[in-house]
Amino acid sequence: MLAGAPPHSENCPVQGAFPCGVCMLSLCMCGFCMRTPALPVSFVFYVFPGAVLKIDPGWSTLFIGEFVTLTCDIEGAEAGWEYSFYKDQQQYSPGYQTTNSYRFQITSSNDGGEYDCVGRHKGSSETEKSKTVSFTAAEKPRATLTSGNTTISVGGSVSLSCSVRDSDGWKYEFYKTTSTSWEKLVETSVGDSGVIQVSKGGIYQCRGERETSGYLSDMSDVAIIRITFTNKPVITQQPSWSQIFQGEKITLTCEVQGGEKTDWRYYWRRNSRSLPNEDEKLLQFTASESFNGDYKCMTTRRDDFYSLTTWSEAFTVSVLRPKLSVSPSWLIPGASVTLICHTEPPSAGWSFYWFKAVPNSQDSYTYEPLPGTSSGTANNSFTVHGQTHTAGYACSAGRGDPLIYTQHSRPTFVWSSGVHPSASLTVNPDRVQHFTSESLSLTCEGNSSQWRLIRFLTDDSLLSFLPPATINGSTYIKNEAPRKAVYWCESGTEFSNAVNISTHSDGVILVSPVYPVPVGESVTLLCVMKTGNISSDVFFYKNNKLIENERLGEMKISAVSESDEGFYKCQYNGRESA
Repeated sequence: MLAGAPPHSENCPVQGAFPCGVCMLSLCMCGFCMRTPALPVSFVFYVFPGAVLKIDPGWSTLFIGEFVTLTCDIEGAEAGWEYSFYKDQQQYSPGYQTTNSYRFQITSSNDGGEYDCVGRHKGSSETEKSKTVSFTAAEKPRATLTSGNTTISVGGSVSLSCSVRDSDGWKYEFYKTTSTSWEKLVETSVGDSGVIQVSKGGIYQCRGERETSGYLSDMSDVAIIRITFTNKPVITQQPSWSQIFQGEKITLTCEVQGGEKTDWRYYWRRNSRSLPNEDEKLLQFTASESFNGDYKCMTTRRDDFYSLTTWSEAFTVSVLRPKLSVSPSWLIPGASVTLICHTEPPSAGWSFYWFKAVPNSQDSYTYEPLPGTSSGTANNSFTVHGQTHTAGYACSAGRGDPLIYTQHSRPTFVWSSGVHPSASLTVNPDRVQHFTSESLSLTCEGNSSQWRLIRFLTDDSLLSFLPPATINGSTYIKNEAPRKAVYWCESGTEFSNAVNISTHSDGVILVSPVYPVPVGESVTLLCVMKTGNISSDVFFYKNNKLIENERLGEMKISAVSESDEGFYKCQYNGRESA
């Protein structure tokens, strides 16, 4: 480009010239214009190269805290140049300077913008201006840590990726927490993808570092990496019987398939509640009903709490007692009592043991072997002869080699309605059926001063020991709910007669005596409502067959015989007693 004439010299050869400021001619030499253009003249032109602004580092986004160097390059320029730097068309450096670079630190986002530079030669008023170069200034960045798929097989690895958003030129450092500090794992190079592989779970962080300046980003947020192994634990049981009986020794084993060489820590649950047997591969217990439920186990690597398996499939433990049934439930004079001990599976080498239930002082029973049964029987039934009073029985079973015994079955009772002097139960009012709005008293009498009253709910097969709320030797019961139950008294080895009592909230009931009616005596059956006796239109049934229609609402048998024995009920206005 034409930069103008060379500077004026005292030895300028031009003669008869006027200063260019007053010269009207277009040719100017040595600062003067020529009056005689016809004379030959020589011209010298200087062509200056353009200015180029460079920014280091040259990324489009820079961050608060980074240092920036602006360099104004003029190709071929030698001494005698000076430079000035501009931001958004406003002078940024303090005037012109002889060095072609200017360094500053970014302190706010306002430092971003469009920059250019101007170079000028000291002997000339002409200047060279660069094109603009821009960058964005942003807040100090925070690195982001992400993970790949964390569900892997034992021996696999998980990818961790570190990045700083919307910017380039980073290399990355990865850290993992220990019990006391952060441990630096690895440092990547610029141009790498910022991805590493880890085989252990844990608490990780990362940060970025600018390649040339060493500028550091903020640490990423803490990332808890939990590795889930696809190797699933499996629970096995020894002995491997499908049914477990109370008293048997059981061992559950948690095994990680494909992870046999890994040092595991073990965790157990029963019915979704944690068990205290942590860090035990084997779960051992003596079977009882309290151990019934669904068991699960899971494991973590012993050296890595964050690398774990899933929970195993549920393994159901069904701890059973043998069940004892008696026939008949109510004693028949002169008849034998048959005991049957039920187990599952019903065969498979069981031996059976038979016991008599003896009341103790802890609201429970001790068990004495029945005569001749201490060695067990191969048959699951046993016959008791000559039983005349209420009594309780139990059974147990054994199997395996060595022989493992179950606990006793719950006691099962055979009841006698016959009263005997050593132990008797009386009921007031003397009838089988009652309304829930009524109270009744039950009195235990006989050869003991300490009795307990037992109630067996026949619908629920539930045995309960009633609290000793006694007045003058009698226990008073408030019939708060409809129920059917058998009551009797116990003390030491003594069992009283048993009585059937049912309570009803509404409807009609049949008034009949609690105790058996002796042959030859009379008995009157009444049909009543909560509001009182029914005077007419009552139907009476024996063993579900209509026998009489009494207008007075009662049925009288003047002399009871064995043929009168049976189940009676009454019906009034479509409502029937139980």
